[in-house]
Amino acid sequence: MSVLKNPFLLTGYIGEKYFCNRENEIEILEEHFDNERNVVLFSWRRLGKTALLKHFQNILQKKQKDTQSIYIDLLGATDMLSAIKQISQAVYEKFGRVSKKDNLSFQKLLGMLGMEMSFDPISGNPKIGMGLRTVIPAEKSLNEIGLFLRGMNKNILVILDEFQQVTQFPEKNGEAVFRGWVQSFPEIRFVFSGSHRQMMQSMFTSKSRPFYRSAQLLQLEPIPLNEYRNFIKKHFKEGKKTIDDAVIDEIYNWSRQQTYCVQLLCNMLYGRFDKIELKHLPNVYIDLIAQESAFFSAYTKLLTRMQWLVLKAVAMEEPLINPYAKEFISRHNLGAASTVNTSLKKLINSEIVVEDNSKYYVHDVALARWLQRV
Repeated sequence: MSVLKNPFLLTGYIGEKYFCNRENEIEILEEHFDNERNVVLFSWRRLGKTALLKHFQNILQKKQKDTQSIYIDLLGATDMLSAIKQISQAVYEKFGRVSKKDNLSFQKLLGMLGMEMSFDPISGNPKIGMGLRTVIPAEKSLNEIGLFLRGMNKNILVILDEFQQVTQFPEKNGEAVFRGWVQSFPEIRFVFSGSHRQMMQSMFTSKSRPFYRSAQLLQLEPIPLNEYRNFIKKHFKEGKKTIDDAVIDEIYNWSRQQTYCVQLLCNMLYGRFDKIELKHLPNVYIDLIAQESAFFSAYTKLLTRMQWLVLKAVAMEEPLINPYAKEFISRHNLGAASTVNTSLKKLINSEIVVEDNSKYYVHDVALARWLQRV
């Protein structure tokens, strides 16, 4: 495992040393896997969902030598064909490099899928592309991949991250095709994960949807303060640095418990100071907001004037309890309640604003803090 100069990782997963707890979630995922249940993991964005999945993979393969897990990020997939290409690429990364026998089996699989392997001229890495043959239907492609995985004679876990992308595909039967794949291979375990919480919940809890009640729901909550405090202090101590408990508590509250924001602030403080005190935080907050300001300014062009005003009002209230109260609408000069309702629904549907326990927040903490200053 790599040793990082700064232990507060912002992207990806390096290993257990740089991963904060989540023991309860790992225990739940293991119990589901051991008892042959599929899982839906969903959360708000930036809570560390992908890192948790990678950590679960790591632990599972250490404990169970006869288990192999495959991680596929569908965020960049735009249709069924691109999704199948990404799944095929992940299968190759896991099995195609291992042995000559498996590589030959994988080449045969590609032929059946109407695909071929080439090599990137710059990086030299293998990539899956289209062959000269007509591409076969998605149902048959997934079936061939399932047969290949079954032939590995291993306990297989397939993790489909950002699975809500399937709902955006031009093919209207994408969910049904994936549901058919899951049903055809009951010996393969699946984790469906997504950061669009409302969409993921709808996919698996609506009676009219193909995946209705087909997997166990697991909602990822923020890391508890005590666990995060111990993790942060440990890494500062190992780096021969100190940080006051009061600083950690303030960071946790300012970040609204959002993992990415906590990590970013700790990363900045770790890189700048040896002894971190409360007096250091104001300038770090300003710098964090400033480095994002160019991106945030684009919201003024992406949103209508009314959406912008409602967004700013939600940030100023944090948390907003009653968006249709006369006092709230009057305080922020928002006009008619019906107009507020239309704009707020649009912001919620795009998850720029989120509703949590009947309270409304600007989802991105840094954006909220920027809006509170402009």
